[in-house]
Amino acid sequence: MASEKRFSHPLRRDWLDRYSTRQAWILDYGCGYGRVAGELKDAGFVRVIGADFSEAMLGRARVEIPGPEWVQNDGRSLPFRDSSFDVMLLFAVLTCIPDSDEQEHLLAEVKRVLRSNGLLYVSDLLVNNDRRNQDRYQQALEKYQCYGVFDLPEGVAVRHHRREWIEQLLSPFKQLEWVDFTVTTMNGNESAAFQYLGRKVD
Repeated sequence: MASEKRFSHPLRRDWLDRYSTRQAWILDYGCGYGRVAGELKDAGFVRVIGADFSEAMLGRARVEIPGPEWVQNDGRSLPFRDSSFDVMLLFAVLTCIPDSDEQEHLLAEVKRVLRSNGLLYVSDLLVNNDRRNQDRYQQALEKYQCYGVFDLPEGVAVRHHRREWIEQLLSPFKQLEWVDFTVTTMNGNESAAFQYLGRKVD
């Protein structure tokens, strides 16, 4: 799928301009084929690292977007020292981690690698209220014991999130920005989505 999928979550550079600088060390975790990291580079951010567990995605990134450093990881831990980054991005990452405990583990790793007062920028999917989505949430509820998790035709499980869960998950951070919007998913469907910017609270 690495050569076929397209992701369309927008990068709000005005948020980064407001709260950070072009010299910030930025980690785009779950960078995929590097679209967001490329936008950051083009905007003048000079210290950008993209990390992903998919070697195929990173291979595409290296070809299409030279400049940022690309790092492969195991999909669970972050191969970086404590307090390494000023900003961390999670764009359409939580949706790929259906399990609540694993999401909490990732957020603990985020806190570890962020510097004091570091920024966390999240863009992800919310639970939808249309019949198509409600039906697939309900059909998968017994299997996953979590409303909003369902299987894609490709055979992977993904998650649309209740806002209450996202607020709980991100509660260790101080919220600076939040916006609801509609995004086109990698399979070409519209979904409710949100973007969040928060600051690490020591």
